[in-house]
Amino acid sequence: MASVRTQYREEYAPRTTSKAALRALVETLADFKPGLPTTSRKIRARAIGAGKTTDLEGPESWKVTDPHSLADLQQVRVELLLTRSEHRRCEIHVEFRSGHTLLSVSDLETGWGKGVFEDMRSLLGALSISSKGFNEVLRKAYGLLDIFQNVLLAFSVAAFAVWLSGRGATYLYASLALFIAGVMPAMTHSFHFFSPPRRALIFQEAAAKGRNFPWAEATAVLAFMTGMLELAKALIVLLWY
Repeated sequence: MASVRTQYREEYAPRTTSKAALRALVETLADFKPGLPTTSRKIRARAIGAGKTTDLEGPESWKVTDPHSLADLQQVRVELLLTRSEHRRCEIHVEFRSGHTLLSVSDLETGWGKGVFEDMRSLLGALSISSKGFNEVLRKAYGLLDIFQNVLLAFSVAAFAVWLSGRGATYLYASLALFIAGVMPAMTHSFHFFSPPRRALIFQEAAAKGRNFPWAEATAVLAFMTGMLELAKALIVLLWY
């Protein structure tokens, strides 16, 4: 009978991770879920950059980035192989690239896959490696604003026209807020076109506070919420007075 392999994957937005977090990840994986009835455990890491590949195995494989310049790193991969028997195993992969961080769990007839995947999600979140949480919510909301930016600008123009007709300042505030929410994605795209951003580092020596916070996304989402609140206030006034 053919073996059944189950895959679990989750991709996170790119972010710069501290080397301390990489070390903590490897050291935690070295003793990950000790209650599992494994016959062997193997942890290894690979770093690729500037045409050079480094492979290390064991609890000190977090040192895999040491022979590389952090500016040249293209990919770092951490793997944990949990073997139950010759044909039954569970593989954990955490891949760091400048474009994403990827968690992948492959379960070959152990029944551990789902639990391992959920525990890994929690671990990556606790180590601030994954971008789940408030920052990710902001990025998703910003993505919607990017899609509907023309609609937002149209509402902005409409609200401004209503204000010019002699309505209250609420329409002006709504117009300005919606204009900012609609124009921010276009400005960001234009800025990146004329001045392409540098490739973000995958790792850095220490965590930098605020570096990974999506300021542009937060500004646009806050402006959108402000605009909608002002329009709601104007609608209440129109209906009740």
